[in-house]
Amino acid sequence: MIRPLRTLLPLLLIGAACVGEAQDALPRAQDVRIVGITIIGNRATKERIVLRELVVQENDTVAAAVFYGLLDRSRQNLMNTGLFNTVTVLPVYIDMRHAMVEVTVNERWTIWPSPIFQLADPNFNTWWNTFQRDPDRVNFGLAVNKFNFRGRNETVYVRAQFGYARQFAMRYKVPGIDARQRWGMSVGGGYIEQAEVNAGTLDNKRILLRNPSGPNRIERKADMEVTLRRAHDIRHHFRFGGVHAEVGDTVSTTAVDYFRGTASTTGFLHAGYGITWDRRDLRVFPREGHFAELRFDRLGLGLVEQNAPSITTANATVRKWWRISDPVTLALGLRGKHTWGTPPYYVQEGLGYANYVRGYEYYVIDGEHFALGKANVVWQLFKPRTGRVEAMPHEAFRTLYLALYLNLFADAGRVWDSRYVDANFLAGAWMSGYGAGLDLVTSYDQVLRAEYTLNARGEHGFFLHFTQPF
Repeated sequence: MIRPLRTLLPLLLIGAACVGEAQDALPRAQDVRIVGITIIGNRATKERIVLRELVVQENDTVAAAVFYGLLDRSRQNLMNTGLFNTVTVLPVYIDMRHAMVEVTVNERWTIWPSPIFQLADPNFNTWWNTFQRDPDRVNFGLAVNKFNFRGRNETVYVRAQFGYARQFAMRYKVPGIDARQRWGMSVGGGYIEQAEVNAGTLDNKRILLRNPSGPNRIERKADMEVTLRRAHDIRHHFRFGGVHAEVGDTVSTTAVDYFRGTASTTGFLHAGYGITWDRRDLRVFPREGHFAELRFDRLGLGLVEQNAPSITTANATVRKWWRISDPVTLALGLRGKHTWGTPPYYVQEGLGYANYVRGYEYYVIDGEHFALGKANVVWQLFKPRTGRVEAMPHEAFRTLYLALYLNLFADAGRVWDSRYVDANFLAGAWMSGYGAGLDLVTSYDQVLRAEYTLNARGEHGFFLHFTQPF
């Protein structure tokens, strides 16, 4: 009995090898071949705009184990275009090895004549408490956005603003100017004038200079940006533009080095490069994923200049979201800025503007460099709900979205300042704040945050914000 088995063993091994080779020549049972893609609901949007966001394409062969993950990533990409209320991306199996991909979208309304009601101060609390709800510190007017222009995800923007600051601006943005939709472009410009100008800080409060008889600052700006998007998540940005600004005598004589010395006008060109790596599940309010950005800008190119700055800035941002469980997300973020050269006050920016430590909303900390860290734990109070309101007259408004989160947070930051530190006690000092709040997310990417914060100075208060936490 033993001798026949020894004789058959080599034959069995050879046979197994032949079968293995034959199996390798065939598609594996766990592979799925995509034989076609259908798109439903795109009344205005061109099919190529939808196909550009899919991470799977017709004739691709993918492993079944990752197939649904790729479809979900495609759905996230489409939602992050801002073109759709809802998106579903589902497989339709023909057999175990072949499937169609069915994409169903519900398009958003594309023309938004948005009334402008904008506070002139850095945040709602400063306007409400410091300036006692002064109606003169409000911008009003009309901005018109035409999204998804020509069905190609292009945007046309026009703005006419009055009140605290007069502003007239236009912009045209097209994300794909070539057949492969890798290169994009944005071009625009504007005119701004305002009677009150922030000319410095004292005790970390803004020094505001007003001209009662006319504008105290006039600005004219134009710029162009070219983008390159080889992959879905990585974008390169190349920028070029020009600025011309002038201020009244009350600014140039009071705020030395507002432009350069006591100059009342400035004019310069600027150029920059940036790269972003964006893989968030939902950009308006992420629950998982990451975002990273590195940006360099040069202000003053040595051409057609007038009292121009001569500085280079670098901005770096890293943010990460972990979905610990279905209702709980942990988020961490770091942001920093470094400046080479000494910036005139007109182009410097520390913390207290677009970036701030929560709990320090009433303070402005000017300087050349800053570091800012944020931590959030977000608890979903109920599952995000998408409902239909058939009574709405237009399909684009019949889909309503609502989500509510409890937000526990802690922030820390510091500004490095070589010029104003003696007059501002927060310059060069570490700041920290922590608290809790409620975050409401609704249709068309609207976010309302109500937070109660305690800072390291022992100050506490209730604050309203209208953006995502960071």
